[in-house]
Amino acid sequence: MRLPASLIKSPEVTKKEKWFGYLLGPAGALLLNAVLATYLNVYYTDVLNLTPPWNGLFLAIFPIISKVIDAITNIIMGQVIDRTKTKEGKARPWLLLSAFLLPVTGILLFTVPSANETVQVIWVMLSYNLFYSFAYTIFNMSHGLMVPLSTRDITARGGLSVFNQITTIMMSGILVALVFPMLIMPAIGADKSKWIFLMSILSILALPLTLMEYFFTKERITEEAEAAGDTE
Repeated sequence: MRLPASLIKSPEVTKKEKWFGYLLGPAGALLLNAVLATYLNVYYTDVLNLTPPWNGLFLAIFPIISKVIDAITNIIMGQVIDRTKTKEGKARPWLLLSAFLLPVTGILLFTVPSANETVQVIWVMLSYNLFYSFAYTIFNMSHGLMVPLSTRDITARGGLSVFNQITTIMMSGILVALVFPMLIMPAIGADKSKWIFLMSILSILALPLTLMEYFFTKERITEEAEAAGDTE
């Protein structure tokens, strides 16, 4: 299957690449992850009231189990990316896939059915691992490789890393740490429908922004390696 081509054609890192590929592009997924890291447990306890299962141990044990699964999928995903060979690189194709997986799995985290306790526990465990051990792992692994695969120019790499860090700080350090507790959380309270509406917006927002990261990045190192292999 032929993948959509990058909009970056220059052999050197461009301003568009910095602003759209490394500053704005990752913002959607990073914001979603930052919000989940801070408030998902609040949703489980205050909105869904999932503290009773396993005498309160469920919310303490299942994230630990999920972390083990996540560690395994990270290793597997690293090997998969390393063996990927396409004209658009080896990490960017997975970035494209994650753009569609993040919204779906992000919404599933919050659309827990109003059913019996067992159904809710199963839904939470499955949706949690679909997001963290599958969708976000694919994004995080491929996103993390974009700077080292972008160029051999150390100065340019440093600039791209700075843009990435700015995005992370803006999402987690400003929006999630300041704006959300002051404005957003008091407005939605423990209303399940408002939580679903808000998180659906954040999840869907990750789609166009992650696509922006895909289209405005370029794996120059991978292209050089492929060209060298063809020459040999």
